[in-house]
Amino acid sequence: MYRIAICDDDSRQVSDLENQISKYFDEINVQHEIDGYYKGDRLVKSMIEQMNNYQLIFLDIEMEGINGIETAKLMRNLDKSFILIYVTSYEQYALESFEVSPFRYLIKPVSIEKLRDVLRDVLVELTAKQKFLFYQVGTDHFQVILDNVVCLYSEFGRKIHLELVNDSSVSFYGKISTIEEELPQTHFVRVNSGTIINLDYVASFNRNDVKMVNGDCIAISRGRKKAVVTAYNQFIERSFGL
Repeated sequence: MYRIAICDDDSRQVSDLENQISKYFDEINVQHEIDGYYKGDRLVKSMIEQMNNYQLIFLDIEMEGINGIETAKLMRNLDKSFILIYVTSYEQYALESFEVSPFRYLIKPVSIEKLRDVLRDVLVELTAKQKFLFYQVGTDHFQVILDNVVCLYSEFGRKIHLELVNDSSVSFYGKISTIEEELPQTHFVRVNSGTIINLDYVASFNRNDVKMVNGDCIAISRGRKKAVVTAYNQFIERSFGL
């Protein structure tokens, strides 16, 4: 079940969004729970107090008290994994809000079609975040959340190295072609014969190589260039609603 929060000092806006989101999720049989807030500090307080935080948050920018930018900064200190959608009457906050990683903007009045497009893309993102990669070391079995994987390297076609977001790594025996089949193509792409990257953690990109947020610079092989460019463009389009 997905937990969703809506925060806006306009109670009518909260109610309208809640009704439309519930209607969409009910139509596609997705279990959900929605909480409404009218002040940013109350949403932050709720996140501090509860054990199970929200996967998706709709947040107004112009609010009394602390605004949506400051609210998002406080929330990101508590949880960096939730998907943030700004719902606002103003577009000039785009650069200011960049550091809190909003997934999308919805401009008021929010059209039902735009909202449904965003929710469709959100579900793709949430599905990818929930998946695990399972591996074995000796007789011990482990799992790692795919959202924590920056990239994967193959060594001599026999051993796999995972580079993780917390600057740690794990290694185990396996074939990268087998691992590739288990990964969601919406977020992972093979850039050369021995390397798969998570598009969420690309710092810079060109047709010859890609630099990851952990500093790794990875060459894109000639035979993979077209597929990598296509995957990256689709990822950008989906993430930013282009």
